[in-house]
Amino acid sequence: MADPPVPQVNLSDLGPMSRIGSGGQGTVFGLTEDPNIVYKEYAPRFVDDVDVAALGRFVRLAAGGAGPDAEALLGLAAWPTAIVRKGGVVRGFLMPRVPQQYTVRLELPGGPATVLAQLQYLLNGEDYLRARGLAVDERLRLELLRDTGETLATFHRLGICVGDFSPNNLLFSLTARPRCYFIDCDAMRLDGESVLAQAETPEWQVPVQDGEQPAEELATPATDAYKFGLLAVRLFAGDQQVRDPAAAGPRLRGELRKLAGRSLSRDPEQRPAPERWIGVLDTAIARAPATPPAPPAAPDPPVRTSSPEPPRAETVRPRRVVRRPTVTQRWWGLVPALAILIGVAIGLNDGSGPSDPLVGGQLFTAAPFTYNPQQIRTPYGLPTLGFPTLLPTNPLLRRPLPTISVLCFLTEVEAGPGLNPKGARVKQVTEPVRDFACSLSGTDQDTGFSGRGGSKPDATQRGRFAKLAKEGPYDKARIIGVRTGTNGAPQVNVVFQPFAAADGAVCWRSRLSLAKTDDGYGVSALTAPTAVSCG
Repeated sequence: MADPPVPQVNLSDLGPMSRIGSGGQGTVFGLTEDPNIVYKEYAPRFVDDVDVAALGRFVRLAAGGAGPDAEALLGLAAWPTAIVRKGGVVRGFLMPRVPQQYTVRLELPGGPATVLAQLQYLLNGEDYLRARGLAVDERLRLELLRDTGETLATFHRLGICVGDFSPNNLLFSLTARPRCYFIDCDAMRLDGESVLAQAETPEWQVPVQDGEQPAEELATPATDAYKFGLLAVRLFAGDQQVRDPAAAGPRLRGELRKLAGRSLSRDPEQRPAPERWIGVLDTAIARAPATPPAPPAAPDPPVRTSSPEPPRAETVRPRRVVRRPTVTQRWWGLVPALAILIGVAIGLNDGSGPSDPLVGGQLFTAAPFTYNPQQIRTPYGLPTLGFPTLLPTNPLLRRPLPTISVLCFLTEVEAGPGLNPKGARVKQVTEPVRDFACSLSGTDQDTGFSGRGGSKPDATQRGRFAKLAKEGPYDKARIIGVRTGTNGAPQVNVVFQPFAAADGAVCWRSRLSLAKTDDGYGVSALTAPTAVSCG
């Protein structure tokens, strides 16, 4: 079986971006067109040192090379998802934005602030935690350790070793499980290969020989096991430097203390794998008092850090500006009225029509545009050809009149700046986008989104669809980005333009996840729609 292709994009195609922060290797930027994705650009002095083939293998793993674990991987780590080139040279990569649940609101000397929830905050004493407003008890520590061990087990199964395992590149969550999330993933090792030379964080090194050199190879399952043991000791001791399990006192006892002692052995062969901890931790969690829910964070934007967390964009709904309809649009506006008149005439001359559960005793109900043949009814045998419908009713006869078809007004799907409208990827997603935009104006918008590709939409997905449908109908959809999702199918960033909206009016942006169908691709999920300017 051939390896999946490596997703790659040109830097110029990413559109506007804002600097989030910088670190030792480079700078992280948030993408204006997709707030869920960030771009890490390597510093010039590192560009020539990047192992491009290794980075390609990292990206390929998320693009489908991890099989059923690919989606799990992206839920556990800010893993590289696409290579970014400039002038043919690899300059960096794209990765997911850190989920909101891995931020925390702290009481800092300069005032309260929301920051990335780096593990280093928890490796301190109780006085420090209280001063920072962190409610951390024994159960939460056990759950964090358990979820981190399970994540390491998943990584090792995929051939990934963390290597530079430290409280700077591991985040925690006070509100959700799993409680851990890894960042700086390009510093990891995959199948024995690294993107850049391996390094270690001070105080988190494996045992050394002669006081200088590590006594063993870096970034192996054994070194991860050693540092996982360090994490256990320091998490329960509330100290960032101790290495003796006894320093954790009664918090780390019994089998857990034995596992920590073996994990810190100088002999790599003696260290238990992280998954060996899970059963013991499950038992300890079951005996620990329940963790009270953390209070919801105030709506304070995260501070800018060197970690891949872009600032939350403030959504401002611009004033809607409507342009005067053209002559052609005025003629189209007569179509619904003519269709209703024809329907009434047919209904008065035919008493055999069946009832329609969508009708509620009104003279008629009209949804002028739709594109979902499975929902379009023709009780009088009139063909719909998959086109939009009107649903008139006749209260005098206490029965519905026939379904009449009119055309879907969405006639244009365009490629945005930087995209090739004749390119294979844009062509591949154009029809699914057109079909979806038409379905947003369907006769039954509560169920108009069927979740193509074998997936049934949940309440969240139906709500997002209903939100987009409410703002329609749409006469234009602009594709502003295409990338490969975790299932190997395309994901499309689309801006939907309401009918007759002028430049500067409100348009709506969403990312559509596609799934394979018998006829090509269909939309299986979408992100929450965001108001943007149509200009």
